[in-house]
Amino acid sequence: MKVTYKNQDNDLISNIIQGDEKAFRLLFDMYYQKLFHLAIYYLSSKESAEEVVSDVFYTIWNRRETLHGIDNIESYLYTSVKNQSLHYIRRSNVPDCSPLDLYHIELIADNNNPESTLLDQEQRELLQKAINSLPEKCREVFRLFLSDRLKQKEIATLLEISQKTVEAHIATAYKKIYAYLKKTY
Repeated sequence: MKVTYKNQDNDLISNIIQGDEKAFRLLFDMYYQKLFHLAIYYLSSKESAEEVVSDVFYTIWNRRETLHGIDNIESYLYTSVKNQSLHYIRRSNVPDCSPLDLYHIELIADNNNPESTLLDQEQRELLQKAINSLPEKCREVFRLFLSDRLKQKEIATLLEISQKTVEAHIATAYKKIYAYLKKTY
């Protein structure tokens, strides 16, 4: 059973402010993977992304007494990771790495037939190519929407764009992926 604090963020923050390590661990467990994906988007390096997300959580724990004014911890965390990633890029010469494959799509095979397994792998690769063919900003919005399951309003706040622009990017992503797959088949 997964415990969530969506409606109890204030309680979670209050507990962290008081030094509750279990509450902090819960916050870490709830958001680490999503924040890691965001950092890796900016940095294209697994090690750098891990470092940035760890720095954000380290800072939150060390400055926990200042968390009173945070209304939305999720937005705060995403913005912190985004800013920390950009700061990391500015302060170091991040080598041009090949982007990591962030869109691992799990298709469950109906059976253990090798032919079926091969077809599933081909479908995943084709879908990944379709996602990679999206324009950069569209791909970023689509990833935040699909993989990180952020709401359109949260994406708009994080990326500092309008909610209508987010909607347009998502619609464009679906259309382009559909067209790419239709053209290929």
